[in-house]
Amino acid sequence: MLLSGVVLWHGMARAQEIPAIPELTDIPDLGFDEFSAPSVELLASPGGAVGTVVAVTAKTANINDNFVSFDWYLDDQPMLAQSGRARTSFSFTTTKPFHAVRLSIIEDGKKITENTVSVSSFNVSLLWRTNTFVPADYEGKALPVVGSTISLTAFPEIKGESPENLLYTWSVNAESQVRNILGEQEFSFTIMKNTSSVFVSVEVSTLNQSFTASKALNISLAKPQILLDTPPFLFLVPGGKIDLSAQPYYFNIASAADLRYNWSFGAKSILGIPPDPNMLTLAIPSDSQTGSQTLHVVAENLRTPGETGRTSIEVTIL
Repeated sequence: MLLSGVVLWHGMARAQEIPAIPELTDIPDLGFDEFSAPSVELLASPGGAVGTVVAVTAKTANINDNFVSFDWYLDDQPMLAQSGRARTSFSFTTTKPFHAVRLSIIEDGKKITENTVSVSSFNVSLLWRTNTFVPADYEGKALPVVGSTISLTAFPEIKGESPENLLYTWSVNAESQVRNILGEQEFSFTIMKNTSSVFVSVEVSTLNQSFTASKALNISLAKPQILLDTPPFLFLVPGGKIDLSAQPYYFNIASAADLRYNWSFGAKSILGIPPDPNMLTLAIPSDSQTGSQTLHVVAENLRTPGETGRTSIEVTIL
């Protein structure tokens, strides 16, 4: 960032940044993320023969475990003895080949998220990815938005069976999309509805369907985002200026050139820096009066009409 004139920073304010988004299969404790909804992943120990003990652990994101209630259900029956505040684990003894464990997380009397895991004598894991745009130096995971495509790969673990010799049934929001297709380890679909999340599941079975394993994921959707490489508050003096950059995240675009940027300061339109319209030099006239003005930037997708991202910051003229 280049500064001329006098720029005063407010306290220890830092540039806007997006924390890395990890794979669902390996979720470290990164703290709260202002751009993501509360979510929970359920990790079950491998199932064995009927009569073995299975432990299910909840790993949460954007949730304070000590201030919410963990309500556990086994095959839709409430497990009151193992439910309650900060009860992040659940265990039970299997009584049949397949069980469904559901967890609802309650805060102030309201359900903020839930997830379900299937427990069987066999296992299948899922990895997913999406095709939304993120900057080249972004180390996190791209998040899906309405209109983007989600691609999944199933990794079954059924003893004595190779993945290509198994049958796959894929479902989205409980509706079958692919049913009993041989070797269909990979599956893709496009998000067409404006919703907060999509529920995806896969059921894998042997050719004679004597053994079956399943896995489900609840994938949260994001919104296209624009971030400025500035602190949340700027302080400038008359005659001062600052170079700014707007970075897009989670748009349905091939490159940043597919966006049009509209800048405004104090309700007046201003232009970015050609040939990089996401760059702006904000110059304060030397005769400006003291007070606060709002700097806005809106990015519009030229390929997908109606898809926009926006942000703003307050600029105080001293």
